[in-house]
Formats: sequence, structure tokens, C-alpha cells
Amino acid sequence: MSLPRVLAHPSLSPARPRVLAGQDGLERAVRWIHSSEVLDIASLLRGGELLLTGGSVLARATADEQRTYIRKLADRGVAGVAIETGAALPAVPPPLLEAATAARFPVIELRRVVPFVEVAEVINGVLVNDSVTRLRLVGALSQHLSGLLAEGGGPQEVLDALTRQVGAPATLLDPANRVIAVSGHTTPAHRPTAPTDGTSVRLTIRGVPTATLVVHPGPGADLEMIELARDRTAEALQLALLRSRPPGPRELAAGELVRLATGGTTHPDRLRRLAASLGFAAEAPVIGIAALTAGPASGFHGLEELLGRHGRFAVDMPSPLSLHALISVRTRPRTGQAANSRARLLSDLTTWCATGDNDTTVAVGPLLPDIADCSASLKAALESLHLHQPSLSPALPPRTVIDATDLSVERLLLADSFHAPADALVHEQLGPLLALRAPERDPLLTTLETYFETGCHKTRTAELLHLQRQSLYARLRRAFTLLGGDPTGTPRALAVHLALRLHRHTR
Repeated sequence: MSLPRVLAHPSLSPARPRVLAGQDGLERAVRWIHSSEVLDIASLLRGGELLLTGGSVLARATADEQRTYIRKLADRGVAGVAIETGAALPAVPPPLLEAATAARFPVIELRRVVPFVEVAEVINGVLVNDSVTRLRLVGALSQHLSGLLAEGGGPQEVLDALTRQVGAPATLLDPANRVIAVSGHTTPAHRPTAPTDGTSVRLTIRGVPTATLVVHPGPGADLEMIELARDRTAEALQLALLRSRPPGPRELAAGELVRLATGGTTHPDRLRRLAASLGFAAEAPVIGIAALTAGPASGFHGLEELLGRHGRFAVDMPSPLSLHALISVRTRPRTGQAANSRARLLSDLTTWCATGDNDTTVAVGPLLPDIADCSASLKAALESLHLHQPSLSPALPPRTVIDATDLSVERLLLADSFHAPADALVHEQLGPLLALRAPERDPLLTTLETYFETGCHKTRTAELLHLQRQSLYARLRRAFTLLGGDPTGTPRALAVHLALRLHRHTR
């Protein structure tokens, strides 16, 4: 159910809801209604909820706590928060609205009292009924598609069945964005030519990117129904394409090369033979890439083209939402230019990830001398992707491009054989801080980590945390007192900083 539809529902409209921030996020779908007066509620939510709160706790919260409240909800993927104003909270606090505007996160003021329990019961009942109906319709579509495939139907017949079910045109594009098949009432001038032209999903056969299914929802369309039907149709299309357009030898060799590297092969000669068949230069430096998208695999649109600008590459997609790749960098061995090539790759990936609504995270492994080292580079990228999570500091946004060399220490010390020593280091260096209750502990840890990440630059730390300098100094004094003194400029600084980084991944 769309957020505007929820706000207009008869159970909630008597509260006279008014959107105060995040107006450009109102297209978000609400999958559940939840009410809570707990300030640190974000970790208990799954995403997609509209959170209802009476505001009494927010009225007692500090400006920093109000900002953190919003940032954590936004990071969790919550659809929005509706705050009841009245005697306890006469108006929604400005710091909260500032954070919501920066995060493009919807904040709604409820200007009259409504029973939250009844609102949740009624709207959640509608959401459950809608979900059951959608699943029943998608189940019928699956049965129909199975019959089509059994009768020898191809991509065109499958697309036509999808369009009849959801009432929206659909197009199947090859990896070069050329049209394979199209259904529905679309003229050549209006057919989609890229996955970004509609809601889409990437299709793979044996890990080889083969096609992209694009569906064009019309105004007022049931987007959840379309996405369910799209994903179910994608499975049928993969079978139809395997019969009519199977991957060629080169694509299969590329997938096999990456899968061997992922598995940590001990047969370098086999790697070299496969790499040579793909045109990888002998002894050229190699970089492993691991990517994960939160949405449909159209999140990888344009990634292969970008990789191709930096050298020969091979791709494997072990699932529709993950991509592994190897790049043979276009530099001569031992010229000193390879590191510059990797820096340009990181820069281009950062620009690509920042373009549009990209929910993709990419980890870049270290640059290693030749294809025989590809397993080590790809392993580092995969480990870094696994370790990745938002910083302890809510002021520091999650990185969408991860440089595996930045996490070398964490990857070493968080390996199975080092778990105990890493845990011991964290408790040895941060024990007095960790013993505090969460409301006092977490801001101090956040402040310390941000302080060290900025190279102990107090002005920059205050900016990132949106703190007045005096507030920052007070936090640092409190933290340093608990730690037994200021470690800045002493041999202990490295151990404290390392403990903070490890704690991020072990808490």
C-alpha cells in the first residue's frame, strides 16, 4: 500500500496527517503498521513499516538523539514515521526535521489523537488480505507459465502471459540492451531500451548474464503485484532462453573462470588457459570485484560497461542479486601504472554507485600481479563485502564502494583463527566503555571512532557528528577518562583505533 493511501485511510485520516519532511519519499510502499515509544526501535524493524509514535519520548530526547532516531530509521528502510503532536510534544522538533530532510525520509505530523492499536489492526488486515490475493494470482500465473513451457512456448509467449496478468507492457532485452521480445501495446518509439526505463530484473543462465526483463507499470498500478509476477516470470524466461538462446562458449568460459577463482582453485594452469581464451593478457595485473544489490539485479545496469573501460573482464552471477568479476587491467607489467589504474577504477565505481537510486554495494579487491593471483583478490573483495556495514557513526553514510585494502586488518583478525585474540583486544582497550549502558556507551563509541577515522581532527569530527565543539570536547573527555587517559599521539592510539574498528564488526 502506498504511503499516501495509508495516510488517507479512514482509520488514520481523522488524525489530520500532514507531511513535514521527505515529500519526495512518499512513493514508498508500506508493508506494515507499527507503533512504538521506544527511541532505539530501528534495530527491531525489518523495513517498509510506517512507524506511529506519540512523541512523548522524542519530547525528552536531546537534539542529537532526535537526529540519530531519524537516521537509524532511514538506514533501516522504514517507510516513514508519523508523530502525534499535542500536550507532550507541541511541535515536531526542528533537529528531527533537518535530519529527515537530509535523508529524504518522510515525517508526518498527526495533529489529532487516534487509537494507534485500532489503526494498526485495520490497515495491517488490509495489507495481509492484499498479500494473499497477490500470491493467489501469482500462483495461477506460475501454473499457466509451466503449461506454456511444456508446450514449447518461447520468450514471446511468456511475455504475453505476463502482460495479460498485470496489465502492463513488458520487454526482454539482451545484455547489449537490444530487444529480444516485446509484449503489450508499445510502439517502436516507446519501447524500453534500458533496464532503467521500468521495473526490471536481470536473468542469468549458469551464472552468465543473459537478458533483462523490463515491465512498465502504468499510473496507479499495484507495484508489489507487478514485482511478484515479474520475478516469477523471470524463472520461466530463463528456461525459455536456455532453449532458444543458450550462452556461447566465451560466456561460459568467463563464468567458469570466475567460479574457479571464487572457489580458491589451486590449479593456476587451468586459470591461465581460461583467461587466455577470453583475451586476458599474460601476466597482466588482476583485480577481483564482488557486488551485491538490495533490489532487482537491474542494480548492476551499466556495471559491466564500466568494467570494460578498465580492461578485459569476466563475470559470474551466482544469484540475481550478486555479481562476481575479474578484471585484467590494461597496463604493462612492472610499469608502475597499475596502482593508478586501480585508483581510477575505484573513482569510476564511486561515481556509478552515486548515480540515481543505486542500492548496489561494490567491493574491490587488491591489485595482484597476474591471473594466478585472482583467487586471493576476489576472496578479499568477498570478505570485505561480508564485513561491510554502516559505520557506528550515523553521520558517516554507508559506503557503496569498499576498498578491500582498507579492511585488511579486520579481514585478518576476524578470521576464525583470530576471533579470540580480536575479542580480547576489544575488551582490553574498550572494557570500561563497553560496561556502560547503551544510551551512554553508544554516543561515546561513535564519537571516538569518528575522531580516529578523521585522523584525530576535532573540527571535522564535530562537523560529521553535527555537534557543537564544546559538546564534542565533553564527550572526548568522558571517553578518555574511562580509557585511562588521552591515547592521541601515544603508542596506544593504534590499539584503541583498531579495537574500535573491530568492535564495529563483532558487536
